[in-house]
Amino acid sequence: MCASLGLMICAILTAGWVDTAPSDPLRMFGDYSAPVFSMFSAIFAFLALCSRLTEPAGRPMTLLTSGLSLFLLLLAAVLPAVTDLHMHEAGIPAVAGACLMIQRSAGIALLPARGDRSGLPEAAGSVGLAAGTGSLWLALDPVVFPLAFATALLLSWPCLFDGINAFADRVFYRAAAAAGARDLVPGAFPAVARARHILVDKAAIMSGPDLMVSNVMAFNNEPRTLLAVAASAEALATHPVALALRQLAVQWRVALKTPDRYEPEPGLGVVALLGGQTVVLGTPDLLKRLQIDSFTADAIARSLEADGKTVLRVAVGGRVVGVLGLEGTLRQDAGVAGRALRDEGLEPWLHTNDSLKTGEALAEMLGMKTPADAVPGETAADASLRLFEPGECLVLSLSADRQALELFEAAPSVLERDDEVRPIAVSDCEDIGAFPALKALASRRDQLALRARRTLLALWAGCGVLGAAGLLSIFFAPIVFGAALAALLLYARISVAGAFPTPRRDQESQ
Repeated sequence: MCASLGLMICAILTAGWVDTAPSDPLRMFGDYSAPVFSMFSAIFAFLALCSRLTEPAGRPMTLLTSGLSLFLLLLAAVLPAVTDLHMHEAGIPAVAGACLMIQRSAGIALLPARGDRSGLPEAAGSVGLAAGTGSLWLALDPVVFPLAFATALLLSWPCLFDGINAFADRVFYRAAAAAGARDLVPGAFPAVARARHILVDKAAIMSGPDLMVSNVMAFNNEPRTLLAVAASAEALATHPVALALRQLAVQWRVALKTPDRYEPEPGLGVVALLGGQTVVLGTPDLLKRLQIDSFTADAIARSLEADGKTVLRVAVGGRVVGVLGLEGTLRQDAGVAGRALRDEGLEPWLHTNDSLKTGEALAEMLGMKTPADAVPGETAADASLRLFEPGECLVLSLSADRQALELFEAAPSVLERDDEVRPIAVSDCEDIGAFPALKALASRRDQLALRARRTLLALWAGCGVLGAAGLLSIFFAPIVFGAALAALLLYARISVAGAFPTPRRDQESQ
């Protein structure tokens, strides 16, 4: 890259001073010095970009820039043969071609390209402006044609355009980290910004994995007998319901047995063989599937479900013998986070594998909604794909190790069932408020990117028109490039002003 810049300086000096300074030492290279220096400068710049060509992001713009640079170099070689232009006059397009390559390589180094905006439409506009300028000057004054064409193209070229979004992300990563959100993947901010719904898994709003058995309601037997049957059926399980049952059994000093057969039904319950009898512990959907009548249990369960409790029916030998009520502790800030999400434009939905009445009661406590057509045993990710259009919904869940909250984008390409699925953002369990803050930052980040794009397009278009009219020299290209970078930095300072005192820090200060 340094060699490319050095040769470019020589080419500019030769092309710009050959008439005004005939005794200049660079003249000893002859009239061909500017095209030759430009050619080698473009080659070195292309070599600097070769490592980036293996990445899809930025490749279209880089290849188009390289192609135009080659065209300008060939144009500089052909013009002296078909026109009366001297080589040092015809060499201006070669200088412009080398500048294009250097600006592109410098832009990629400073702002790595992002694949969501290729910059090709804007580049097509630049080519159209240069073509129109060249055609006009070719008709009016062919001598001015090479300079006007090259100047209009170079000064209007959107060399930084496909890196603006990556720049905007970089600016707001620090603010997101201060809010408690970390490990953001490329594209996290756009995904959060365009989402209109967030489906929150129940586990994400509980203060811990522990559940407590609050109700043991036996129909014909003693509560201790009902607990012994239920806890024995779950003796081989490790999920929170089984742990809560076994913990209460220890407190009540109830002896447990090991089931002869254990068949878990994820999201529904368990079917076990205990002492020669089939024991079913689970939801009404599981009992309905096994053709077990739970009418009496359902009537009793309604009052428990209205309090937001998880209610499980216990059936032995095909007959319901009791009901268990379990409850956990909600995060103190879960309700605040739900309201904050709505304030930022995200409609919060609560996903549970409990009954509809239990889900509605919990959602009402938290200021959320719950899907009316929940599918038994369905995961939050599957529910988001079924209920919402791709890109409209985010999924907030608890990590497998229960040490972090994870935010996913609900899209078929993202939520495929494999081990490579990655959350777009992560926070500590106590930082559920990081996600409303992330939504606010994503909106502000989008505003930064939009304003930056508009400003840079206006800058490039204005400079291109002035260059086409002969009011700006081709040698203003480095100044235009620097002005574009300065505009990005200015917008960055304005956009992040006041962004770092985040909700997390405000809560800590209170």
